[in-house]
Amino acid sequence: MDRAPVNLNEKMALYQWITCIEHVDVNRQLLICLQENNLELDPEFSSGKIIYARDGNKSKCAWNTRVDIIISPNNGMTDEYVVEVRSSEPMLKKGTRCEEVATLLKTVIPPKS
Repeated sequence: MDRAPVNLNEKMALYQWITCIEHVDVNRQLLICLQENNLELDPEFSSGKIIYARDGNKSKCAWNTRVDIIISPNNGMTDEYVVEVRSSEPMLKKGTRCEEVATLLKTVIPPKS
């Protein structure tokens, strides 16, 4: 069976890393970072252990550059979290909004060393 070639430039942008932090610190630091960058915590999809945030309604970004951020426990570990930043932008394109937000978040929520 022949398949059409996959164009990686059309795939969704995704930045993902594992971090070791206390959940209380994540909330406080993340809220400050989100507010400073026109991102909103979504209480409908967030819970005590999972944080879901996205570009706010007031964001002037194009719809395909709007980011979604998910922070969730890593395999049930109490101090490890997986941080994901996603958008509909091409993965291989440099300077995307997704890359910009991921870089900002890494300063607040650094990858595990």
